[in-house]
Amino acid sequence: MERPPIPWVEDHPVAAFFVGAYAYTWLVSAPAAFMEPSWTAAILVYVGSFGPPVSAAVVTWLRGDDVREWAAQITKWRVGVRWWVVALGLPVAAAALITLGIVAVRGPVDLGATLPSPVVFVGVFLFAMVLSGGLNEEPGWRGFAQARLNERYGAFRASLVVGVVWAGWHLPYFVIPVTPHSSFPLVNQLGWVGGILTLSVVLAWAYNSTGSVLVAMVLHAMANTADMLIPLAADRILVDGVVNERAVGVVASVHVAVYVLIALGLVAYYGRETLARGSVPTSSDVGE
Repeated sequence: MERPPIPWVEDHPVAAFFVGAYAYTWLVSAPAAFMEPSWTAAILVYVGSFGPPVSAAVVTWLRGDDVREWAAQITKWRVGVRWWVVALGLPVAAAALITLGIVAVRGPVDLGATLPSPVVFVGVFLFAMVLSGGLNEEPGWRGFAQARLNERYGAFRASLVVGVVWAGWHLPYFVIPVTPHSSFPLVNQLGWVGGILTLSVVLAWAYNSTGSVLVAMVLHAMANTADMLIPLAADRILVDGVVNERAVGVVASVHVAVYVLIALGLVAYYGRETLARGSVPTSSDVGE
């Protein structure tokens, strides 16, 4: 049965995707804002976090494009060994640079702190791959929006547009008690926004260079996980039960500075228009 066209969705697929992603996530997660931290609240948040891929699939289907072709980006793993080294290694290298930066400014670092065990680290990474930035986000932000906005704005500006919308999509998490975002002090919130914009540039580079959402998922998940490797001095961040905002500000500032340098380096080397060498995914590559 042929689907009747919806003019606005036909003419504005990215805007339709953004609206759908926000609507699904905010509506599903909204009840958790009125709950104490609990498994029920957490389930609502994580089910709601799948707004980006759900919206991307629906908009793709409504426009009569091939949903399977769009989804195939999620399992595209033949991209060369170096991209898996990048996806897994770049965030770890960034964590090392952040640690050195915090040491240099005499921030809250304890180089003798115990790092997470490999089992814990891998467990957090796998969780992030599915529920905290990987499968629940990247098929939409990069696999749908980035590919289409590349053509209109060029890769760099497109990545910033996606980054702004992506940051705004998280807003309910700042008022839902069960999420870590709700406990961020203001300085951490500002640093988080800067971090998400710069990470959007890095993820656009990885996606545009490979056409693989899977690479973006791994890179995103590792970026979220690698922060566990920064040996922060807990007693200097939480003093007598009160968050030391100055110490948090130092960590946030160094974190953003490192990712800004990485993003600027990528733009300088690869160029603002593509952020990639070789073929850049376009809307026709993902079913339009």
